[in-house]
Amino acid sequence: MTQAIILRHIALHDFKKDFKDLTQTTPTPLPEYKTACGGVLKDPKNYPSAMYRGEQIYFCTRACLRVFNQDPDLFMAGEVEHPLEEDDT
Repeated sequence: MTQAIILRHIALHDFKKDFKDLTQTTPTPLPEYKTACGGVLKDPKNYPSAMYRGEQIYFCTRACLRVFNQDPDLFMAGEVEHPLEEDDT
């Protein structure tokens, strides 16, 4: 009889632990979007972007997008200097 009580206690303990593990949720991290120059954006909707080799590429500024559009391959290879100032176009 004592062994049966001990086994029930162990089973109940394991059930509670498993149930607790199942009901605990970890928050899903928000996706991060990398910019062409290595920055990270949480919400890219307010940033300029372009398609490059089938992938959406984001830019910190419109000036970077403008320079990217002049020669995308050189820009992505890091061979083009990123503009330091924003332009209004």
